[in-house]
Amino acid sequence: MSRKGSYLNVIRPILVGLFLLAGWLSLRLWQAEAREQALFQLSVSALSERPGAPVSLGSYGSSGQSVEFSEAILEQMDRLPGLRRRRALCCTEVEIDIDKYHTTAELCGIEMDRCPLTIVKSAGEKRTGTRPLLIAGNHFFESLSDEYGNRISGRQANILKEQIASLAVRLSVQDAADAAKRLAGGGVSTDEGGKNRFQDAELLGIAEEDGLYMDADQMKRWLAQLGLPCEIRRVELEIQGKRNEQKAEADLEKAGFSVVIRENCN
Repeated sequence: MSRKGSYLNVIRPILVGLFLLAGWLSLRLWQAEAREQALFQLSVSALSERPGAPVSLGSYGSSGQSVEFSEAILEQMDRLPGLRRRRALCCTEVEIDIDKYHTTAELCGIEMDRCPLTIVKSAGEKRTGTRPLLIAGNHFFESLSDEYGNRISGRQANILKEQIASLAVRLSVQDAADAAKRLAGGGVSTDEGGKNRFQDAELLGIAEEDGLYMDADQMKRWLAQLGLPCEIRRVELEIQGKRNEQKAEADLEKAGFSVVIRENCN
């Protein structure tokens, strides 16, 4: 074998290795760039103080008390690196009857004009009045149970979805004694303890997003009629960039909030 052939036999594997290394590095750089361009959704919830173990909330709040998202906290969130969107949700715990089925849920008020939901089925036009107008997530019906506590079947849940325009809906907010007396008109009842207020409600439609929703302005008016505050208990953030998302998650958890990272929303 000539000296030139021997040299090529030595250098060829090195060149192949360098080529593969360059390709691997290019792929890693592309992946890193893609992560920094990606959008991530964070669902941030306020934590309440545990008995005997106050939560230290750093610069976002004050320890030793139940935490709600104040305007000052929301303004600080607006300064998070990579923030593309912030959606504050006014939430309250409710019981809801749909047809002969029942469930408990967190009802969230949302600014429909600013951050609309993805409607997959509409119940048609509804008049805005004293009745709460609700939008249920696509999987919400699967949480319903009958009077015996049996979970609804998938077939029956689909039937209810098809009938949303005509379903009988009753809504109750818990733990505010005598609040029903503040409501004018009919369609309201209380249980024997006077703790729950049931009011006729209607479904506006079904959304792709999970949960149970009401227009934020209507929810504020409705809760005010019941003598209840409209508390912001959850904030949904859209953050661009993996490093920004990781920093936001760490800062918020350090501040005492619960953070759930949803799938990349690109």
